[in-house]
Amino acid sequence: MSSVFLAGGWHFDRVIALTTIGLVSFACGGGGHRDKLNTPMIATGDSTARLPIAIDTNPASIKPETVALGDSIFHGKVGGGTCMLCHGPDAKGTQLAPDLTDTIWLNGDGTFRFIMTTIINGVPSPKAHPEPMLPMGGASFSPAQLEAVAAYVYTRSHPEAIR
Repeated sequence: MSSVFLAGGWHFDRVIALTTIGLVSFACGGGGHRDKLNTPMIATGDSTARLPIAIDTNPASIKPETVALGDSIFHGKVGGGTCMLCHGPDAKGTQLAPDLTDTIWLNGDGTFRFIMTTIINGVPSPKAHPEPMLPMGGASFSPAQLEAVAAYVYTRSHPEAIR
């Protein structure tokens, strides 16, 4: 097998191998560059994790129209949301995922910010359920959709937050 040499003495096959390793590492979140990508750090239960800049984590900012959009996402009508499949159509939980309507939060403090970071990061090691929750439940939400579904979930256990 012959090798193709590139400028600087690099072999073409080595360049392809290094590029492949770099792409796989990047796609899997490796390389230690998460902060440079401005993505949240996985921090289950950590309400201080970084969030996308465009999202307001103040529960006083929750508007009825945001909750309505979040309801549609939660129930799979918008944005590819899959939330109700595990949490149930009434958000009261199933054998797969916890109740989101009570005041008991198994993996954190139940704040609006915690709910957002949990949706973004998922729950890799749930405390009381058999399967992990994928980041964004396996969907890919825009910042507005993320804020909406988090607002919907937050208002299930904090009904006074709807203004």
